[in-house]
Amino acid sequence: MESKLFGFLLDEDIQLDIANKRLVCYRAETSEDAMYFKVVTLNDIQLRLLLLLLGSEPGDVISKNDIINSIWEESLTHPSDQRLWYLIKVLRSKLASIGMSESFISNAHGVGYFLKGHEVSPIFLG
Repeated sequence: MESKLFGFLLDEDIQLDIANKRLVCYRAETSEDAMYFKVVTLNDIQLRLLLLLLGSEPGDVISKNDIINSIWEESLTHPSDQRLWYLIKVLRSKLASIGMSESFISNAHGVGYFLKGHEVSPIFLG
């Protein structure tokens, strides 16, 4: 049986569900084991960007050109550095809303972007 990539676990409590394009945060609220959930949905381009970053080695910078070519290759919109900057801003905001630090996606000024300071583990099914 072949294993299929389901998603990623970010740190210990945030899960990326690729098929449903969502990030889910599971956290204990009190010492009484009460849990709360936060869910953020992603559009296709946000998901492609996050998958590209998560698939790279920690700390490896992905150039702006490589990101633009990978993310917008099938899109009818015309990519630009400004669109990439805005996409990164929105994705950072969504990650922050479920408890990730804004620096999770870091900028190598003038070069590209990389992931910083968090554990990332792939989740496989099968």
